[in-house]
Amino acid sequence: MLDDRYMPKYRFASVCDITTADLEKMGVSGLLLDIDNTLIYDETLTPLPGVKEWVNKMNSAGIPLAIVSNAILPRVFITAKRLGIRHYIYSAKKPKPDGLLRAADKLGLPINSLAMVGDQLKTDMFSANIAGAVAVFTDRAQDEKIFKFYFKKARAGEKELLAEFERRKNGE
Repeated sequence: MLDDRYMPKYRFASVCDITTADLEKMGVSGLLLDIDNTLIYDETLTPLPGVKEWVNKMNSAGIPLAIVSNAILPRVFITAKRLGIRHYIYSAKKPKPDGLLRAADKLGLPINSLAMVGDQLKTDMFSANIAGAVAVFTDRAQDEKIFKFYFKKARAGEKELLAEFERRKNGE
């Protein structure tokens, strides 16, 4: 039996595909964002194509944004600064929900009015679901280049979970 706590509510190929209209359909007013392979490549501090422009659009639309990452402070701080995201939580310890709840406090919004956007089912989606945020999965930009052994183990079973997500989405 699959654990629904790992299941996203929505799925996008890229964070850049999420529009303000999508946020309205989801019933959310703000976004919590993972960084590695969601906003930036995991082995660099380089934003994924289109991410800077997407963040600018969200900022211009008045959508509150916060980074919630398990990464260390320098990586998160530099990413937030380069992308123009004011609020961030580093060393969030996902899948625990604490980092998401702290980010919601920083934004001054209830957790159920936020979506957690990330590329890992067992950390990002799990923490979103147990915290009460809307779980939004994005396909990862690339296979991880750092901590390969850890991520191979962490991603075990994702194909099965995503196949189940697609079956449910299609009403099968």
